[in-house]
Amino acid sequence: MKLRLIYLAAGNSRRFGSNKLLYELEGKPLYLHLLERLDRLCARHDGWEVIAVTQYPQIYDDLNERHICAVLSPESHKGVSYSIRAGLEAAADAQACAFFVADQPYFTEESAEAFLEYMERNQAELGCVSCGDQTGNPAWFSHSYFPELLELKEDQGGRKILKKYPEKITCFPISDAGELRDLDTLS
Repeated sequence: MKLRLIYLAAGNSRRFGSNKLLYELEGKPLYLHLLERLDRLCARHDGWEVIAVTQYPQIYDDLNERHICAVLSPESHKGVSYSIRAGLEAAADAQACAFFVADQPYFTEESAEAFLEYMERNQAELGCVSCGDQTGNPAWFSHSYFPELLELKEDQGGRKILKKYPEKITCFPISDAGELRDLDTLS
């Protein structure tokens, strides 16, 4: 399957107080934690590729040096829909895409790979991870939903589409809610 993992590393970090993507966590910038895991697992699967979207030239340059497909999206400061659009334009020929967010550094490589394999094996139209009643990123969209993703405005994300089609969602359960934790503040 031609699958693109769209890695969103373009947020504005309003609640964080500074650019959280560059925040040093365990010796490296936050944006590298999950990205390095995704890059490793894509190397094990034919047809899988990471596309990282950022509005920050420093991150864009670093990703290019690492030979990771990077898309510079200067309008991402206006909202997540701009990042989604930039990623999808780079993944237009994919059969499906999965969106991952850079502020989830505790999402494991094993969980990411199991989620993606599960969605691929089940030919999911839409999907997300779940832990108990909590659902969240990553989220999966088959190609048939790309047009609706491209129509999102300002700070609308894929959740809008998932809410529109709850009967089409394939949930992938994980047992550790800590993996879904976003780093939105320093506390």
